[in-house]
Formats: sequence, C-alpha cells, structure tokens
Amino acid sequence: MTSNTLFNPANILTSVRIILVPVFWYALQLNSPSGLVLALACVVLAEVTDLLDGWVARRFGYESAFGALFDPLADSLYRLGAFTALASTGFIPIWTVLIFAWRDTIVTYARMMMAQRGEELGARLSGKIKAIVQGAALIGIVAALSIPVLVTTVDPTNFIPWLYGAAVIVTAWSGVDYLIAGMRKFTAPSED
Repeated sequence: MTSNTLFNPANILTSVRIILVPVFWYALQLNSPSGLVLALACVVLAEVTDLLDGWVARRFGYESAFGALFDPLADSLYRLGAFTALASTGFIPIWTVLIFAWRDTIVTYARMMMAQRGEELGARLSGKIKAIVQGAALIGIVAALSIPVLVTTVDPTNFIPWLYGAAVIVTAWSGVDYLIAGMRKFTAPSED
C-alpha cells in the first residue's frame, strides 16, 4: 500500500531533519555548555528520525514517490548543514564539507544520468555505510565537545579528527562506488 499524502508520519519525520539544521546552527553559535547539549540533542534526534522514517513508511504503508526522493534530500541537507555548522565554528576543517558535498553531487548526477535512460540507480551498501559513519561522527564530535574532560590525561576532543577522518574516508569511498556503478550502468547496452 502506498500513500500519496505529502503530510504523512514518515514524511513528517523526514522533515524534522531539515528543521533541526538551523536549530543546530543556533545551538553551536551559543558557544556555551547548554548550547552544546542542545546541539547534541539535535543530532541524536535527527539520526533517530533517519532510522524511523523509512520503517514507518514501510510498516504503515506510507511509501510514496515523493518520500523516496525527499528522504535522501533531507539526509543531504541535514548532514551537509550540520557538518558546515561544525566547520563554520572551527570544530572541523572546511575541506571535510567539500568532500561530503562532492559525494552528494556525484550521486545526484549519477542518478540523473540513469533517469535519462529510464533506469534507476538505487541505494547502494556504500551509501548506507556512509550514512551510519557520518551520523556516528556527528554524534561523536558533538558529544566530545559536550563532555567535560573526565580524566586529565584524556581530552575527548582529541578524538574529533579521527571521527571526521573516518567520515571523510567512507564518504569518498561511497562517492567513487556510486560513480563507478553509474558509469557501468550508463555505458551498458540499453535493454530497449
């Protein structure tokens, strides 16, 4: 069963990720412990909605063509917005955001090329792994910024480069994977 209603529970959950981006930016701009706690709550809530929206759509019959397009758009807007906010406040380097934007652009164009042929380039395992690693990195970075140093020899912020580094590597790998998959499908003989 599919739903043509735009305002269904699955799409509302998806919308939450987009709405949380300016709240996340604002929370980081507060430059305070309470702002960091709010920022952490935003990324945790956003990641929970990412887990729930697809499940709700499948489980309760809210799958739609709009939802299938809206979900990856919301993911990109949320994660690019969150990483850009972290870069704008100096918590991560700006070049990381360029890698994330590069990957999303490649995936979008690979899908557009396939759509011109009347074919589809669906979700790939690399994309799912990328989403998990980016989500974990966002939560980890904001948690590291939020948690006071508990042991004087271990500063949680020392883990931040490892977190965004892992996200960059997996994101770049996913971009290459989609690019290769798109090129293979696009250059394959048409079934017409």
